[in-house]
Amino acid sequence: QLNILLTDMNFPAEKIVVDPLTGTLGYGLEYTYSIMERILNDGLGGDKMLAFPMLINPGYESSRVKEARVSREDYPEWGDQELRGAYWEIATSVSLLAAGAELLIMYHPKAVEVVKKNISEMFDLKNGD
Repeated sequence: QLNILLTDMNFPAEKIVVDPLTGTLGYGLEYTYSIMERILNDGLGGDKMLAFPMLINPGYESSRVKEARVSREDYPEWGDQELRGAYWEIATSVSLLAAGAELLIMYHPKAVEVVKKNISEMFDLKNGD
């Protein structure tokens, strides 16, 4: 509905992105994934108001979960806190890329590095760009 209203107000359609809201691993990822699938399928099926790029913010969502924030002292079996946060963001990002995300807002440098490498491997890119 918002996309229809924006275009009715002469907002350029090429500047619209869809934010289906992001749930991270263990906190609504499956819900986000299914919403993204519906948006993507409807867009590919001819619904022009859902045929826009999807913007996902796994960095913000992953940084908020308890599992990524608690110290190693509190939960030593969970491993290094710094890497755990990156792994959480990586798992969320790669999952939502598979669901059709085209734009990612990421926080953790290690997560960016790994996801960029994953994208390069998926598309067989040579230089990682």
